[in-house]
Amino acid sequence: MKRISLLLLVGVLFASCVDRAVNVSAELLPVGNVSSAESAMRQLIAPYKADLDAKMNVEVGFCAMPMDVGRPESLLSNFVCDAMLKKANEYMPTDFALTNIGGLRKSISQGVVTLRTVYEVMPFDNQVLLLDLLGQDVLALCNAIASVGGEGVSGITFGISGGKASDVKIGGKPLDVSRVYRVVTTDYLSFGNDKMLPLLNRLQVYDLGLPLRDLILEAISGVQQMESNLDGRIYEK
Repeated sequence: MKRISLLLLVGVLFASCVDRAVNVSAELLPVGNVSSAESAMRQLIAPYKADLDAKMNVEVGFCAMPMDVGRPESLLSNFVCDAMLKKANEYMPTDFALTNIGGLRKSISQGVVTLRTVYEVMPFDNQVLLLDLLGQDVLALCNAIASVGGEGVSGITFGISGGKASDVKIGGKPLDVSRVYRVVTTDYLSFGNDKMLPLLNRLQVYDLGLPLRDLILEAISGVQQMESNLDGRIYEK
């Protein structure tokens, strides 16, 4: 009798564990008129958009030629880095400039340049810094730049061969690994981003309190027309 009761109990437990089919029904419920909501939102932001467009469409300069951005050097990166070096020297003597190609997000077409163009080129709030580096770290930095095929520079030249930098010159003179050099760059790169790890070895940091975007805007508006050239500052050997 006990055996029969035990079998009955096991059977009941087994039956309770078997999945049972459940009938499920569904229906679409209206959530409102999406097109009406979108139209209302457009009307809400229209005055703000018109005000922003008016500010962004202000002409700030003129570009004499199409300026692309690329490696190992390019018209736009040369223009930006030349402007960085010039501005840095207004604060204190600076040897060379460096910015990352990836930070310049759009080429500039020939013709009128607007404030919107500047924001499209530099949408980030990168700040301009001055860093003091030993020559040996500058050489390591050049090798890091060479390993990615080039970055934006000014005041420094070198060749790239086998992913390494060669014949490095700063201000037209051969690199002295025992000397201290000053580079103007961005806070983004100063943290070693984009493989620029040698910048972490800086001896001193000077924050100019200046966004790179504002520096670019000043450089564009400060000349009659934007011009640049490819001068072999970084070249493939």
